[in-house]
Amino acid sequence: MDPKDMKERMKLPRQIMSEQAPHERVRNFFEVPLGFTEEQAVIEAKRCIQCKNPLCVGGCPVNVDIPWFIRLIADGKFEEAARKLKETNALPAVCGRVCPQEDQCEKVCIVGKKGAPVSIGRLERFAADYERERGTVSIPEIPKTTGKKAAVVGGGPAGLTVAGDLVKKGHKVTVFEALHTPGGVLVYGIPEFRLPKKIVKAEVEYLKRMGVEIVVNAVVGKLETVDELLANGFDAVFVGTGAGLPVFMNIPGENLCGVYSANEYLTRLNLMRAYQFPEVDTPVLRAKKGRRHRRGQHGNGRGSHGAAPLS
Repeated sequence: MDPKDMKERMKLPRQIMSEQAPHERVRNFFEVPLGFTEEQAVIEAKRCIQCKNPLCVGGCPVNVDIPWFIRLIADGKFEEAARKLKETNALPAVCGRVCPQEDQCEKVCIVGKKGAPVSIGRLERFAADYERERGTVSIPEIPKTTGKKAAVVGGGPAGLTVAGDLVKKGHKVTVFEALHTPGGVLVYGIPEFRLPKKIVKAEVEYLKRMGVEIVVNAVVGKLETVDELLANGFDAVFVGTGAGLPVFMNIPGENLCGVYSANEYLTRLNLMRAYQFPEVDTPVLRAKKGRRHRRGQHGNGRGSHGAAPLS
């Protein structure tokens, strides 16, 4: 890159993503950040100086070619940027929202040595959202089948990622998910205002279109064991069960009414939509003040963001 051009890029300000106003977001569970506009995305992408030795790629757990997809955004090639992302990341709209970029790719961004790093995560989100919202999601060419079958136990982020990688290699993949909705912690552990369920659903649908089979309400170990899966035609099994069950501390009072494990509390709020009570009949006891609560009173569906109340 021309030194003069690089100097000009370094002067560009980091773009600020618009958000719901505080007086609005305290009354709903809608997503708080609203995403970059096309103009903002192009300006932010031009802040990338296209390093010869891009440390950001090494900082990414799946080694996304970050400079390349950002260059495509800078050139206005938004759909091409999304497809470049999906070469190594099956869940870009999810990762663009909830990956800790500040401790990974952005942490080692060269631009960040003298100022604010390039907003890599927000650009990833922009590209993925642009493609999805315009209905231009394309399926990569899947190679001829290898004849191999893989079972993936657990439909969380690990299982979905493995399924996407394997199906792109020509293997037949079946994901067995214990709950009635695939996504794992993405749907029961992360609040709607942080990661909307429709985003997870769209990413799962993309995997299905690539050929991944997803079986829900399937508890491996109860329905079939791993050994039985291998005996019934699967050549390999990936176990990605996550942390679906809580570990209790065995202390007095933990079984009292109104005390929830983190798992139950998050599952009630997210997967079972307790934040929409009473429209959805899955109540969660809420505190009146601090550690006290009125017994029998449930949430009103407007911003129950805090921890579970104590009895």
